[in-house]
Amino acid sequence: MLHFLRSLVCLVSVAHPTLAQSADSLIISGRQMLQVGRNASDLNAMYAARATFERTLADAGLAAWSHYYIALADYRIVGLVVEESKDQASEHLKTAVEHLQKATEIDPQAAEAYALLSSVYGLQVGLSPMKSMFIGPKVGKAIQKAQQLAPDNPRVVLSAAISDFNTPKMFGGSKEKGLQGFQRAAELFAREEPTDPMQPVWGHSEAYAWIGIAYQNQGELESARAAFEKALEVNPDFGWVKYRLLPELEKANSPDAP
Repeated sequence: MLHFLRSLVCLVSVAHPTLAQSADSLIISGRQMLQVGRNASDLNAMYAARATFERTLADAGLAAWSHYYIALADYRIVGLVVEESKDQASEHLKTAVEHLQKATEIDPQAAEAYALLSSVYGLQVGLSPMKSMFIGPKVGKAIQKAQQLAPDNPRVVLSAAISDFNTPKMFGGSKEKGLQGFQRAAELFAREEPTDPMQPVWGHSEAYAWIGIAYQNQGELESARAAFEKALEVNPDFGWVKYRLLPELEKANSPDAP
């Protein structure tokens, strides 16, 4: 069914009257579709966004960004399909890696692409822990490159923090360091003022969501609630927080909780 929906969305997109749009305007509209899909857990919107990004590949001047945003769409899609089909999630992650590698080949200074690549590798490890010895070093290498290029980029800081938080302590991970990274990312997002319309703008509300997750992990439930509420101040439609993280927190804070 998911493959059928994806094909249908792609066909509709190709036939859409906005075909004559410039590549930069397509990327901007694709980002909006992807954000709507992310907020509402709407797979159709995410596939529509991905198809929109694919239509920009012919513009050589924006090719690095085109590959980046296709990979970002794959990264988002994985979160919705992984419970239904690990094989499908694995294929999206593989494709995301390929597009991000192309993005960094075109623009070796693409810190955003290296940061996202690190996160994609991290999901591959989570999906197939047996491959951690092979993929794990790639996580670190990609984020180190991103940090060298743009140490104060909030998405770079967020990606590094996610890696720190989710990596087992025996392999160099740290929940405390992850929380510190999430907090620093949130501060950087608050000050971010993109000058390039193609530059990614996602991540601010996610930083607060991760701060909440980290606090909840420490048993600091009121601090977790404050962080989740801050995430919704930034993005009131953020379904991950509104419909999953906050309800789970309420359940954990219930008098009947074990």
